[in-house]
Amino acid sequence: MGDLLSKFDLLDNEGKKQLLDYLDILIAKKKKKPKFDLKTYRKNLLKVPVWSEEDIAPIMQARQLLNNWKPQEW
Repeated sequence: MGDLLSKFDLLDNEGKKQLLDYLDILIAKKKKKPKFDLKTYRKNLLKVPVWSEEDIAPIMQARQLLNNWKPQEW
């Protein structure tokens, strides 16, 4: 701990401020660890849209046409 304080004392005022700001960020990250909520996860998962076969058909058709396309050579 003494080594840390001696290095801190070597910094100028701006460096000390930056270091203290960084420490605040690290502490805030540690405090903000959200707990996993299975109920909320399932509820959000049910909100994900599901595409029908009719929705996907134009995409598959475009894919097939693109795969069959022969670009001109130089």
